[in-house]
Amino acid sequence: MMMKPQSVADIRTMPAGREMDQQIACAVMGLSDEEDIPPYSEDIAAAWSVVETMVRKDGLYFGAPHYKNKRQSLAQLGYPEGTECWYCVINTKRLNKVVLCADTAPLAICRAALLGVKSENPA
Repeated sequence: MMMKPQSVADIRTMPAGREMDQQIACAVMGLSDEEDIPPYSEDIAAAWSVVETMVRKDGLYFGAPHYKNKRQSLAQLGYPEGTECWYCVINTKRLNKVVLCADTAPLAICRAALLGVKSENPA
């Protein structure tokens, strides 16, 4: 049985890999655990299918990944000055412009998608 992130902090730090991919498959893409699960959190082609799903959801803004270099600041959003990362922005009725960073675009996409789905269906 897979463990679900319980907080924004859990999602912000969740690593790429099988557990993340399973959660994306079930919570975002509507697949079952028995189906072949693409490597959403590590492959940009698979991750882009997540973007295409998220941008079509009603009541949700999903900003596709952008790269932030050291000259741009996300300090006002809680990231250390000088952070370089890929990031996605999520905005829902419950979340106001939450930015999720990661070392790779696929992982940033997956973190933002999980947070967006979790905000729509809180536990």
